[in-house]
Amino acid sequence: MDIIKKELFAHPRGNIVSQKKKALIIGATGATGAQLLNLLLKSDNWDKITTITRKPVLNGEKHKKLNQIVIDSFDNLNQTAESWLGHDSFFNCIGTTRKIAGGAKQFVDIEFGLSLKCAELASKAKIPNASVISAGGANANAWAADWIHPLLYTKTIGMKEETLTKHFSFDNVSIFRPGMLIRKYNEHSRMQKFFDSTNLGLPVKTLAAALKRDAEAISENSIKSFIYLGNKCIKSSILTQI
Repeated sequence: MDIIKKELFAHPRGNIVSQKKKALIIGATGATGAQLLNLLLKSDNWDKITTITRKPVLNGEKHKKLNQIVIDSFDNLNQTAESWLGHDSFFNCIGTTRKIAGGAKQFVDIEFGLSLKCAELASKAKIPNASVISAGGANANAWAADWIHPLLYTKTIGMKEETLTKHFSFDNVSIFRPGMLIRKYNEHSRMQKFFDSTNLGLPVKTLAAALKRDAEAISENSIKSFIYLGNKCIKSSILTQI
């Protein structure tokens, strides 16, 4: 515990603002998105959470703060435009792989193409704050000549970041670049203790908590754009109380 305390830093956004907020999450059925949804629903700082998914969240259960929108295909995302209005924060929790997506082209279409469309809808709805889950090493300028190039992932994730910083404009942008993510956390396992002590692995619940903490502290006086670089930085951001 002493080691963790030495790694704390003043949170870039400052203190949590005592104000009810409204969030819209894309990717709420994924590992991190689902954790974020649960945290926001349990928090007194959020009074409305909108999710747009292809399958129900919370196993179809209802919640008084949840506005759940289920669509057949993200090709129909424009039909949800009115549902984007009236939110304070947009969370892009989209995350896939070539294998899950069905190939390199499909991977790019989801990570960049879908992210671009979501950023457009969020911008048109005048959502002031936007957050995106990226990855370490993200670089839109990376040279990737074809679909099998090893830097395609790095380039695509960098392009995903630029949907919020280059293609569309927001008052505040938060970019999270974690290292390896741990979807199943077992605090008693030797491997987990190793990951915790070295910051090589980051539980998705910790990443979700950092996304929530960041958005809750945004104010007129906070930094307008910030990149949470690496697992150590992300973990420290939720341990800091200033």
